[in-house]
Amino acid sequence: MNKKLIKKMAVESLVCMLLVVTLSFAFKRYQSAVIEASGNETDNVLQNIDELATIKENTNVETLIDDKAEDRAPLFMGKLSLVDEEITEKLNKYILIKKTGNEPITLFLEDLYITKCIRITLSGLDNNRFNSGMVGRVNDDELYVGDPDYEAVTSLQMNADTEEMEEVITKDYGNDFAHEIIIETYYDVEENSYSTEIFIQLDDVYAHLVEEDDNYFYIELKKPKEVYDKVLVVDAGHGGKDGGALSAAKDVYEKNINLDILLKLKELLDKEDIKVYYTRMSDETIFLRPRVDLANSVESDFFISIHCNSSTSRGPNGTQIYYYDKVSNGVKVKDLAIISSEEMDKAISLKKQGIVKKKDDDIFILKKAEVPAIIIEVGYMSNSNDLYYMNNNDNRKNIADGIYNSIMRAYEELMQAD
Repeated sequence: MNKKLIKKMAVESLVCMLLVVTLSFAFKRYQSAVIEASGNETDNVLQNIDELATIKENTNVETLIDDKAEDRAPLFMGKLSLVDEEITEKLNKYILIKKTGNEPITLFLEDLYITKCIRITLSGLDNNRFNSGMVGRVNDDELYVGDPDYEAVTSLQMNADTEEMEEVITKDYGNDFAHEIIIETYYDVEENSYSTEIFIQLDDVYAHLVEEDDNYFYIELKKPKEVYDKVLVVDAGHGGKDGGALSAAKDVYEKNINLDILLKLKELLDKEDIKVYYTRMSDETIFLRPRVDLANSVESDFFISIHCNSSTSRGPNGTQIYYYDKVSNGVKVKDLAIISSEEMDKAISLKKQGIVKKKDDDIFILKKAEVPAIIIEVGYMSNSNDLYYMNNNDNRKNIADGIYNSIMRAYEELMQAD
């Protein structure tokens, strides 16, 4: 037989053999892969694994831990291991974070509520192998693992500006409340260990209750109103690239006065049994919709927005309270505005200009608010006397006192007793 032909056949046989081995290995890996449980029966959960991780009513939440494949370290692969039944039986919606390594791990959770995001920091890890496969989400009877999956949905919606219908593509995540997971791991030289930051974009703003056992952290997600008796949103108008009104000398921005008043108000509210969400606590750009969306999402008792006024002339001066004449959550917004106007008049020496009813299309956050909402226009940046008063640190403390007193009085007089 021709030597060249024999050599060619041998090479082809070797290639074929390698291909078969590769396909066999890939097929086995595929069989072991985690398949997201989307509420369907077990054929959509895991294939060719002796014991399946399932979540069903009145049963334990069972998770699979891969002890051997540390590089993948998935949450639901390998041999069967039970989570803590005493913890999970009382939870309906929660996040599971798998612990790794042999050293004690600490968890710190930061609520980035203005973006409906949480940042989870795990410290004390002995390796850098943490990945999204170690993040599980349970929503009632449905289990999701790893990176969130979605279906693109196209619909027709009217453009508010052009009043024309246009195609809009949205992402449908089903019942998975996580919409994005970003993981960053870094080495801490001083602690001689790794730390991992997990950013999870959620579908809403939640209160977070954390428990743990030897294997997992459990982060329960609840509506704020289910956890706190009183929920308040305070907004410092403008910020970042949006400076708001500017003084005539162009040396004082409204955004800075608003923020300083809010921070002084925060010192007072920190002493009260009220869960307060602040739209910003630094000089950052926050658009209008996230501000009002926050108030609506947490079902705030009151939404207080702090601003300074301005005019094209230097004559107008004094404090005004803007409101919409409607009833929200059983509260007449006009009553909230009256209380605020009266308490501000007691606390500060600026002229009392009273309450101002705005029209439907005047102010975005008042129009879109589904909760009792007012805007406190402390004074006029365009008026030299008002500006001098507002630009004084002690006076801003008095302004914060006035807003604080109006909030406490509103809770006492306007909130309906259960």
